[in-house]
Amino acid sequence: MKKLDLNNLGVEEMNTADLRTVEGGGPVNDLLGIVVGGTRTILKGTFEYVGKTASTLLQTIFSL
Repeated sequence: MKKLDLNNLGVEEMNTADLRTVEGGGPVNDLLGIVVGGTRTILKGTFEYVGKTASTLLQTIFSL
């Protein structure tokens, strides 16, 4: 199998900073990650609270 040499065609390697810019990364992506992470944390806490409250409520009802 032959190796295709793209350097002769003007193709350059990209470093991680270049890839981050091309793939839509950077500050906007970082901010979105913070917002999504915060939302995930809030939702997780909310569902844990609802689950514990429902469990306690059902235990109290069935113990009567």
